[in-house]
Amino acid sequence: MKIVLSKISVTILAKNAQSTLRECLESVREFDEVILLDNKSTDQTQEIAKEFPNVKIYESEFIGFGALKNLAISYAKNDWILSLDSDEVLERALLEEIREMEFCKGKYYSFLRKNHYRGVWIKGCGWHPDWVKRIFYKHEIRFDDALVHEGLILGGCEEVRLRQGGILHYSFFNISDLLEKLQRYSSLWAMQNSHKSSSPFKAVMRGSWTFVRNYFFKRGFLYGYRGFVISVCNGLGAFFKYMKLYEESQATPKVSLIVTTYNQKERLALVLDSIKNQKVLPFEVLIADDGSTEDTKTMIEKYQKSFPIPIRHIWQEDLGYRLAQSRNQAILRANGEYLVIVDGDMILHPRFIEDHLAFATRGVFVQGGRILLDSKETDSVMQTKDLSAVLQKKSIKNHRLKCLSRLIFALSAKTKTHLRSDVILSVRGCNMAFYKQDAQRINGFNQAFRGWGREDSEFVARFLYAGGKMKKLKFRALAYHLHHEENSRDMLEENHQIYSNCLKHQKTWCDAGLQQME
Repeated sequence: MKIVLSKISVTILAKNAQSTLRECLESVREFDEVILLDNKSTDQTQEIAKEFPNVKIYESEFIGFGALKNLAISYAKNDWILSLDSDEVLERALLEEIREMEFCKGKYYSFLRKNHYRGVWIKGCGWHPDWVKRIFYKHEIRFDDALVHEGLILGGCEEVRLRQGGILHYSFFNISDLLEKLQRYSSLWAMQNSHKSSSPFKAVMRGSWTFVRNYFFKRGFLYGYRGFVISVCNGLGAFFKYMKLYEESQATPKVSLIVTTYNQKERLALVLDSIKNQKVLPFEVLIADDGSTEDTKTMIEKYQKSFPIPIRHIWQEDLGYRLAQSRNQAILRANGEYLVIVDGDMILHPRFIEDHLAFATRGVFVQGGRILLDSKETDSVMQTKDLSAVLQKKSIKNHRLKCLSRLIFALSAKTKTHLRSDVILSVRGCNMAFYKQDAQRINGFNQAFRGWGREDSEFVARFLYAGGKMKKLKFRALAYHLHHEENSRDMLEENHQIYSNCLKHQKTWCDAGLQQME
């Protein structure tokens, strides 16, 4: 069917875009609605946008280009979306073709983007032909959640190319623009691809090949000094992407250890004693308290006076079992880049933090190992306060048979990328770790959960749907679980419905999470 321009919402991301925004908005003046999502501009971007009556202005922090574009789409009233950047201009011929086009569900529509540098359309350097997917039905297609180089999740829809005119792209006016974008995008790429390996040699080879390919094989030499500058900057971009990735892999993140608790001060004291004995101490300890009484606070204050690292007590009112909210409270206040979360009845092996750091990788959820203590062993350590008997418990998991333990670990510590329900349901939230930024990307734990059950599995499902991976450490990052009676399962059925709904719709975001607490 033919879709009039009033049925298409234009979405545009902008940050300090005053040099190109006016021409961009002029080219879409005939559309009924333009959603401008501004990433905290400090120039005249918003003032320019206010000159156009069809523009609606929203603001957001930078949460990744894919997530920002999906956020902009969520503000649109129409079902059909035209996605543009603030440095792109719709040619008149293309506008007329859009006006006469019959749009169909199950299809998406691509345009030719004409990339310019200093007033010249560059058809070399890998910049041409550049077909970009820009019009789609928002109930069928969305952007992925990539920090940079985001793409559309097409769901089997077919491509249709519009060939009358195109998009003029004025991203680079001079070398400074090229270098500025090189710097920002290479950093984002390194963060996004932290699960990959790199080395100085790989960086040199990637950078050199990118220059050769763009300048010689992609005909950059036909564009004089412009082609040479573009090819050099593309090569430098590839070099710095892999060098930044290498530097990231060499850095040791600061660890915030989050310990959840509720009216178990004697067990919590044992956990704190085991933290003091770590070979590598965390940066800080945060007690995520789901409403304990005053005696827990008094005990924590006693430990704070002599503890070797900061302890912070993050308390919330007791309004029933609200573990997800308690965790989110601590995540928001954590100062470390890497978060390790344990229950307040888990005695930590002396190499617990050291092991978790060995597997700290952006985009990867890590499940640490657990050894269950029986009621007799638990009663003994609770009475004697002597952790040595627990830590010397005869178990392959406790490195009694070190060679065999390492062999089995090497065979078992697999990274999982697929979403099998049995794998996700086996997640144990009593010992887990991930980068804070990865938790923020999926809005943390889902506070719709009340009572025990499934909040950990739902969190991991969203983590994986957002492009993350999961690694289970069966014989490393060990913690010893003090025996206790099982929690009430009264809310399990209702919680399972929330979890099932997440799987059904492949959700990467929860509506009641970190952002709703800020």
